[in-house]
Amino acid sequence: MSDLLTAERLDTRTPELPRYYDVAALASAVAGLTSLAPLPSPVSAVLLTVFVLSGPGLAIVTWLRIPVAASVAAVPVLGLSVVTAATTVLAWFYRWPATGLLLVMVLAVVASALRHRWHDTGAGPVRVVTLRQARFRLAQWAHDARRNRPLILVAATLALWVAVLFGLGTTEYSQFGLLFVGSGPGLVVCALMLLGAFVWAVRTKAVGTAATAVLGVIVVERLTPTLVTDVPIYGWTYKHLGVVDYIQQFQTLPPKGVDIYGEWPGFFTAFAWFGDITSADMMSIAHWFAPVIHVLLAVVIAAIARLLGFDMRVALTAAMVAELANWVGQDYFSPQAIALVMALGVVALLVVSTEHRSAAYLSILVFAALVPTHQLTPYWLFGVTAALTVTRKIRPWWLPVPYFAILVAYLVPRLDIVAPYGLLSGFNPVDNAASNVTAVGTFGKIFTSAVCRSLSAGIILLAVVCAILLWRSKRPAWIATVMAFSSFALLAGQSYGGEAIFRVYLYAVPGCAILIAPILVDALTFRFRSGLLRRVVPVGLASGLAYVTFAGLQGYYGLWSLVVGYQSQVTFAEDILANEQPPAMIMSIYPAGLPTRVSADYIKFAVVDKDFDQPLLALPPALLEGFPHGGQIEMLTADAAKREGDTYLVFNTQGTAAIRYYGYLPDGSVDNFEDQLRSSPDWSVSAQDVDSTIFRYTGPRR
Repeated sequence: MSDLLTAERLDTRTPELPRYYDVAALASAVAGLTSLAPLPSPVSAVLLTVFVLSGPGLAIVTWLRIPVAASVAAVPVLGLSVVTAATTVLAWFYRWPATGLLLVMVLAVVASALRHRWHDTGAGPVRVVTLRQARFRLAQWAHDARRNRPLILVAATLALWVAVLFGLGTTEYSQFGLLFVGSGPGLVVCALMLLGAFVWAVRTKAVGTAATAVLGVIVVERLTPTLVTDVPIYGWTYKHLGVVDYIQQFQTLPPKGVDIYGEWPGFFTAFAWFGDITSADMMSIAHWFAPVIHVLLAVVIAAIARLLGFDMRVALTAAMVAELANWVGQDYFSPQAIALVMALGVVALLVVSTEHRSAAYLSILVFAALVPTHQLTPYWLFGVTAALTVTRKIRPWWLPVPYFAILVAYLVPRLDIVAPYGLLSGFNPVDNAASNVTAVGTFGKIFTSAVCRSLSAGIILLAVVCAILLWRSKRPAWIATVMAFSSFALLAGQSYGGEAIFRVYLYAVPGCAILIAPILVDALTFRFRSGLLRRVVPVGLASGLAYVTFAGLQGYYGLWSLVVGYQSQVTFAEDILANEQPPAMIMSIYPAGLPTRVSADYIKFAVVDKDFDQPLLALPPALLEGFPHGGQIEMLTADAAKREGDTYLVFNTQGTAAIRYYGYLPDGSVDNFEDQLRSSPDWSVSAQDVDSTIFRYTGPRR
C-alpha cells in the first residue's frame, strides 16, 4: 500500500529554455500575415487562430526562463490577452484599424523572435530533417500505432461516433434530452469506450495515447452539437453575436445603458476584430467555438497539474476528469468561456511565481486584460490569489494589491451600470445558491436535475477526500484545494441572477479534477495483493467513472430540445430586425427559439426600449393567472393597439417544449392561446414554418 501513498514529485526547477520558441514564433507570424491574403474565410480564420494562440505568447515567453509547462499554459492565454486588451483600448478611443493592429502584432512577434535568435548564442543552427529521416520516423510511428491497442480502440470509437452522428440530425422532442432519442445512446457508448481506452493507456504508461483519448472525448462530447445542427445552440449565444455585429458595422461600442455587454467589451471587440480580418461568418465562428475552448481548457489544466509536481499521466487524468465532469454548458460563444481560460492561465503563472518573479509580473498584465472581459471571473481569481498569497504559496506578497486596484478602478466608474443588475443580492449563501429555475416540471426535468446535482456533489465530496489523502501523503494539494473550493465564497453575497451556483461549480471543476487525478491514477495502477480487492476495486472504479461519464453527458444534453436552434428562426429574426422600425415589441411566450438580438439592428430597438423582446412569462404572475382564459389575449391586444409601433407574438417549438418541460403553464394552454390568436381579427400570421409561427398585430390603433 506504500506505493499508493508515495509522492510522485517532479523537478519543477527551470528547465533548459527550448531552443526553438523563436522559430515557432516566426512560423506563427507567417500564419498571421497569410490570414490577410485573399483566401477562403475558413482558411483565414484557422490561420489567424493559430497566430493569436501562439504568436504573441511565444514572442513574450521566449525571453522568460520559466518551466515548459508554464509556457504551454501562458502562450495561448497571452495571445488572448493581447488581442482583448488591444481591441478594447482601440474601441474606447474610437479607433478601429483592424488590419493595422494585426500588422503591428506580426511585426512585434517577428522583431522579438529575430532579436532573441540573434542574441541566443547557444541556439545553434536549426536542425533539418531529411526526407529519408521523415519517412523512417513516419514508418516507425505507424508500426508502433498498429501495436498500440488503446490507440486502435480510440480510432474505432471515433469511427463509431461518425456513424452515430447520422442519427442525431432530426431527433424528436424528449423530456430526457438528446441521449434518449435517435442514436443518442451511442454518444454514451462512444464516451465510455474512449474512457476505457484512456484507462488502458494510463495503466500501460502510453502517454501519447492517453492524450489522444482526451482529445477524442472532447470531439465526441463537444463537437457533436456543431456537426448535427445548422446554427449554434443556446438562445443566449445570439445576444453576443448581436454585440459583435454592431462593433463590426459601426467600429465602436454599443451605446451606454443598452445592456451590460458594452461595459465589459474585451470578448466582443476581440471577435469583431477577428471577423474583420478573416471575413468569416461570426455565426460559424460561434458554431465551432465550444470544442476549441475545451481543448484550451484541457491544455491549461494539464499544465497546472504538471507545475504542481505531478507526472504526465496525472496531468492528463486531471484534464479528462475536468472534461467528463463539466456539464454546466458555459462553453458557448461567450465572455465566460474565454475568461475561464485566461483565469486558469493566470493560476499557472502564479504557481511558478515563487521561483520565477517574471511570471508573477506577467500575470498582472493578463489580469488587466481579463477585468474588462468578464464581470465575475476576475473576482474569483482575485480570491484565489489572495488566499495563495496569505498562505505564502505565491510571490511577491504584494501581488493582490495591483489586482485589487485594477478591479476597483474598473468597477467604480460603472457602478451606475451594475446597480440595476444588483451589485450584492444578499448575504444568505443558501438563497444565493438557489437555481434560477424553481419549477418542479416533468419527470425528465427532475431526473436531469438529480443527475446534475449528484454529479456536482459527488465531484466536490470526492475532491475533499482526495485533498485529505494528498495532504496526509505530503503531496502538493493546497493550491488545487484553493482552486476547488474558493468559488463557494461567491455565494456569500451574490446570486448572479440565479446562476451563481452554476458558476461556483464551473470554477471548482479544474481544482477538483487536479485533486482527484493523482489518487485516481494510484487506484488505477496499484496492484492489490488481496484477491477480493482485485475484484472489487476495479468494479467500483469502473462503475464510478461510467456514472461520471453518463452524468456529465446528461447534464450537457438534457435540455437539447429547449436549446437547439434552427436556421429558419435566425432568418426570421434577422428579417424582422432589419425591416421593422422602432418602437416595436417582439414578444415570445418563452425566451427560446427566435434570437431577437442576433444582429446589430437590435440596438435600434433596445435604445428605445430595453425590454422590447421581453417574454410573456416575464410578466407578473398575477397577469398570467388562468392562462390562456384569464383575459391575456384581450390585455395583449389592448396593449398592442395603443403602442406606437408594431407588436409581434412568437410561438416556437423550443418555447413550447420548455413550458412543457418546466411545467410553467397547464398542458395544452400554449396551443389554445395560439388558436385564439388565429381566430382573432386583430392578429395575423406574419411568418410561419414547421418550427415557428409569428403573429403581428394588425387591428385598429387607439
